Amino acid sequence: MTRAFDRRRCLALGLVAALAGGCTLTAEQPQIQVQSFDFTGIDGRGLAFRVTFVAFNTNTFTLHLRDLNARLTLDGNDAGSAVTVLGAELPTGRWVPLTANVVVPWSGAPQYLLAAANPTVRYTLDGHVTVDHYISIRAPFQTSGEVPRSFFLNGAAGTVNSMINSVLPGFGGVQMR
Repeated sequence: MTRAFDRRRCLALGLVAALAGGCTLTAEQPQIQVQSFDFTGIDGRGLAFRVTFVAFNTNTFTLHLRDLNARLTLDGNDAGSAVTVLGAELPTGRWVPLTANVVVPWSGAPQYLLAAANPTVRYTLDGHVTVDHYISIRAPFQTSGEVPRSFFLNGAAGTVNSMINSVLPGFGGVQMR
């Protein structure tokens, strides 16, 4: 009799645990809205930019924002992608402002040079923010606009000067127009 009771009790506890776990394994996708996108520089690592966005969590529990994955396109040409760790919490029921600093590696350098041939450069940033709550969810976003060619030329001049100065100190005086 004790053995049958233990079996039923274990089965009941297992059923309760499965039901409780099943209730928390699903999560709604948070809403992501890009507020601003700013190119911040070009250096030895690549093309740097800052993405400021707000996120809204419709769930009844906090979500962990793990990372932001972004792909940059310049004048229709793929300039590369990067992942930035966010490591933030998204509480329930309110808009939360967030900022991510992203660097797209130099693998897209030919696109930077092609783009700099035009007076203005159209860009598109496609990406997603990965959130975790027992499972991973991707919340997509997109933004686009234009940046003046001078940004790329001035940034390239700084990078070239830094490279020259690292080899020949004092000789890095390259100027681009």
